[in-house]
Amino acid sequence: MSGFDAVVVGAGIVGVSTAWELTRRGARVCLLEAGAVSGGTTGLGEGNVLCSDKDAGPELDLSVAGLAMYDELEALLGAEARIRRKGALIVHPDADTWAAEPARAARLREAGVDAALLDPAAVREREPRLTGALHGALLAPGDLQCDPRRITRALAGRAAAAGATVREHTPVAALALDGGAVTGVRLEDGEALAAPAVVVAAGPWSRELVEAAGVALPLEPRKGQLLELGLPEADERFLRHKLVDGSYLRSVASTAPDRELSTVVETTFDGAVVLGSSRERCGFDPTVDRALAAAMVERGARLVPALASLPIVSTWVGFRPWLPDHLPAVGPSRRVPGLWLGTGHEGSGVALGPITGRLLAAALHGEPPLVPLDPFDPDRFA
Repeated sequence: MSGFDAVVVGAGIVGVSTAWELTRRGARVCLLEAGAVSGGTTGLGEGNVLCSDKDAGPELDLSVAGLAMYDELEALLGAEARIRRKGALIVHPDADTWAAEPARAARLREAGVDAALLDPAAVREREPRLTGALHGALLAPGDLQCDPRRITRALAGRAAAAGATVREHTPVAALALDGGAVTGVRLEDGEALAAPAVVVAAGPWSRELVEAAGVALPLEPRKGQLLELGLPEADERFLRHKLVDGSYLRSVASTAPDRELSTVVETTFDGAVVLGSSRERCGFDPTVDRALAAAMVERGARLVPALASLPIVSTWVGFRPWLPDHLPAVGPSRRVPGLWLGTGHEGSGVALGPITGRLLAAALHGEPPLVPLDPFDPDRFA
């Protein structure tokens, strides 16, 4: 049986960040991934790091700390991270969502977010292609876009260079327990890895491992569909900001299992257009819905009419790790000593992955937390 100080299960941005932070602190770490590094939820998202779509509370506090960490990542990885500090616009075609925005903007500013309200003329000056009807927008210039696949792979490489063991295509069958405490993991091929701490950071695939060990975790995959639209010529300035329909805030907060549809749209680093988004709790259903794709384009064109003429280049789905109170599970379980969780970030995994890794590594080493962990207690669903 091989021995480590910690085993991290899942090599998305949360797990890789945790492994990197632990390795930096001198821990002997084994990072396990059932597929390829960043091959799951991390590799299928838009790469957004946003505070603009949050409201006052623990998730916003975590997001503010998470956004600040991207300065460090840019210094560490440079151009490899593909960070674009273009800001985000929460645009409001509906009067009822706009009416609530001044109070939310004030709460964002109180939490340390640079947030300003713009009238329609100012919005269109910033985004000439945003010609659909609207009442105004909230601008958060500090929000950014990055390449989560490259960041995750780069951090995994740096962790390995610093001494971590990184094993892809290595599914974990179960957590090993002795007297109710975690002692390591058992792999599907029968191999056992010993460690006094196991961090489960397997995104929407975390639930089975955790519940089999004795921790209730009502985690579900919240399916989302995204489109890439082609431009006649690559143009990363086709849209200058991340654009988010104000109804998206309600879509994210909904606990309904039915499909939620709103508009988020932006250009990519390579100059294409990414359009979303949908949310539904329907299990791990990988089906691409062509009718939904058409509806997404139609809805997006209400804000940016030029989208209606762009061809759909590709359509794909991903699975966000969703918990019913919309807060991630981050930290140690008191019910099962040695078990640590870093999952449930839903659509904010890229934004919150690096800060989650730092929080977990700091807590494992007895360091004071950057933000309080109590709201993210993994045992709160018991």
